[in-house]
Amino acid sequence: MDKPILYYWAPCPTCSILTHFAEEHGIELDKRDVEQEEPYQELLELGGNADLIPYLWDGERLVNGNDECMAYLTEKYL
Repeated sequence: MDKPILYYWAPCPTCSILTHFAEEHGIELDKRDVEQEEPYQELLELGGNADLIPYLWDGERLVNGNDECMAYLTEKYL
């Protein structure tokens, strides 16, 4: 996988913290808005809950929550 998938909701202020963190550090994310049916279903199939976004999926691991996602991105890309 080239870049991690971010499952988020575009108007979510919590999600925007993570997207801004990634942008500030030049980390590319494959952003998928769970308001759309296909990304929503993908997240459910991975075991996620759209009420608890954001999530990052790296092809092996599903990471949940801003702090956990930022820690993952920091460890992996910075």
